[in-house]
Amino acid sequence: MIKKWRGGWLFPLVLALGLGVLSAWLGRISELDIEEVALNPNEPQYSMSGIDGRRFDETGRLKENLSARKAWQLPKSDDVYFAEPNLVLYGESGRLYDVNSSEARYNTENRQVVFEKNVVLTKAAEAGRPAGILKTSSLTVDTQNENAYTDAAVVYQYGQSQGTAQGVQYNHQKGFLNLPSRVKAIIYDPKNP
Repeated sequence: MIKKWRGGWLFPLVLALGLGVLSAWLGRISELDIEEVALNPNEPQYSMSGIDGRRFDETGRLKENLSARKAWQLPKSDDVYFAEPNLVLYGESGRLYDVNSSEARYNTENRQVVFEKNVVLTKAAEAGRPAGILKTSSLTVDTQNENAYTDAAVVYQYGQSQGTAQGVQYNHQKGFLNLPSRVKAIIYDPKNP
């Protein structure tokens, strides 16, 4: 004689409840409590010493070399700050410009470097163009468009010519130098000494 067990529904119910409790317990013990800590906006998020970064063009030729004694970046900032930076820009003919100063900041979005305090820009001599030196307190270099500018007072020497001005704008691609105001200069023409 086969006797039908009347509690046939009890086992699946107990099994379902047991699995539900086990699943809830495992879910609870595997949860991670993540607490986000806000960083101090006045303290560096990243800091590096003795850096030397290089950028190459699409053909693999060295285009820029930026080195510094120290660099740091603050939280939620697109600016990287440098102590004693030196930027060297290269062209097809080799080394074009060296720019160094006491401090600088590089914006990662617009790729501009703002040099500050004791800025010295040195231009290497090229075929038909003499070497040049420009000194100022602040200079912005746009590495994308290959130009530099400042509104601060500048002292310059280009070959044997020399002078002072209030502000300067230089576009390397066009070979254009603009001294917008208060220019005092001694111009030396090598063709007519």
